[in-house]
Amino acid sequence: MSYLDDLIENGTGFRVRRSESGASFRPTGGSDAEMDAFQAVARILLRSEGDGYRVANTHKISDRA
Repeated sequence: MSYLDDLIENGTGFRVRRSESGASFRPTGGSDAEMDAFQAVARILLRSEGDGYRVANTHKISDRA
């Protein structure tokens, strides 16, 4: 199982939509707690880029990044 597969299967703090070409991650909602949880996931995804995947797009949706 790849890092990304493991994260999708076992991770929390995000919603994910998979397609043939990749996956799209987003927060579970808009509360402060949900945004904070997602920022932690986003930092890990960006730091781990190259471990079987690449980040194609980033979208700044808050000033917490």
